[in-house]
Amino acid sequence: MPQIFSKISSVDFQILVWKIEEPLDYFETFPATWSSPSVENPTKKLESTAVRHCLQQLSTEFETLTLVQNDRNRPYFEESDWHISLTHSYPYVAAACSREKRIGIDLEKPGRNIEKIAPRFLHAREWEKWKSQSNLLTLAWSAKESIYKAVGKPGLSFQKEMEIGDFDQNPCKAQVSMGEEIDIFWEEYPEFSLTVALIQ
Repeated sequence: MPQIFSKISSVDFQILVWKIEEPLDYFETFPATWSSPSVENPTKKLESTAVRHCLQQLSTEFETLTLVQNDRNRPYFEESDWHISLTHSYPYVAAACSREKRIGIDLEKPGRNIEKIAPRFLHAREWEKWKSQSNLLTLAWSAKESIYKAVGKPGLSFQKEMEIGDFDQNPCKAQVSMGEEIDIFWEEYPEFSLTVALIQ
């Protein structure tokens, strides 16, 4: 079983990270009340199915819930107080859940010409701190993706409406324009960076 045992932990949430090494049918075990991935690309379908498998592993309570997607394709459980978030970047997938707090999870692989695009998603103060450290730029990108998922506000500006504190503590703090304070839990692997945003 290629579960990756993350060191990120909190009493407020659970996460599961997985490296896909199995065929599609291995992951097609989630309840019939859950929406199936509506994608045709084989790799994307495998990712979307595997991440549902991860979510299913987090709580037996999920077996009785109905998983649907909103108009922005964000998954959620109908008539439930569970908050969930999913992420995938082949061959890695991860799921997170919290009963009490809004949550977002993201994993990012290095690359993507991060130094080139970073000034477009970082606040000027963030760019000055991290411009010479590509691993922290990738971590910041992941953190802002997690924040976006947790906040759930369409069009929230990564550059103008989010600002992350230093990655010198775990969790670190982030602020968004609505005044909400967010904890960012983070972890770096050789293959990817992983972040969880939790709204306090």
